Amino acid sequence: MISVGATILSISGLGEDYFFLEAECPDIVSLPQPGNFVNLRIGDSSGILLRRPLGIFDIEGKSIKFFFKRLGKGTSWLADRRPGEKLDLIGPLGKGIFNPGNAKRIIVVAGGTGIAPLHYFLKYYRNHPSQKILFYGARTKNRIFFQNELLAIAGKCVFVTEDGKLGEMGLVSEELKRYYLTFGPGENDLIIACGPKPMLKEVVEFAELERIACQVSLESYMGCGTGVCLSCVVPAKSYNNAGQSFFRLCTEGPVVDSGIIDKKFFESDE
Repeated sequence: MISVGATILSISGLGEDYFFLEAECPDIVSLPQPGNFVNLRIGDSSGILLRRPLGIFDIEGKSIKFFFKRLGKGTSWLADRRPGEKLDLIGPLGKGIFNPGNAKRIIVVAGGTGIAPLHYFLKYYRNHPSQKILFYGARTKNRIFFQNELLAIAGKCVFVTEDGKLGEMGLVSEELKRYYLTFGPGENDLIIACGPKPMLKEVVEFAELERIACQVSLESYMGCGTGVCLSCVVPAKSYNNAGQSFFRLCTEGPVVDSGIIDKKFFESDE
């Protein structure tokens, strides 16, 4: 983990308050693994003291890329930046990373901006000897991004929209279940997922029911990113030998085995 400066190379709005940012950051690009994140310092004029976590969409050459949605003051500040401006980053952060292990088939499930760390996973492990299938869902076709890039790095892509105007109609979690109903379990299956809590809840419960290994990347408030402030604790099922009732997402995540998560996490508003 290091603190570095980055120079914005480009930032573009993709519609509906979604943004894509590329920054030159040669000091960090060789370090992150899929699942790592960086903590971004928000500018002085914003009045925001705590940093904001950003998942890594891609790394190419000397640049690092992010995909995010304007939601609050922090992301609004970031969306208003311009090429040439500087960013203050700490990273890579997080010890919990995606690990394909010896999986023969990897089912990747993404919802909304959850596609960001999963895109990096798919590209990073492009040559891993496993079949990779991506299920990517959103409310409308205008919220399905990077189709060509994803088709190039995943063996199969299934796009799902709630209004049915792109790909399959419905919820991405339901499409995952239909796939398993049709094709059945595979050898050493692994599900990895990132997205909104309702989607993750369905995916985790399905993986538990079918006894499928499942890794999920979670989101929470992360003030320090180093495990000190305890702003990102997640309720856990009898976690580790001491039986503690929570884990710190920034240091023990953000990617965790779905089996350790207490289901009440998915029902909370934050």
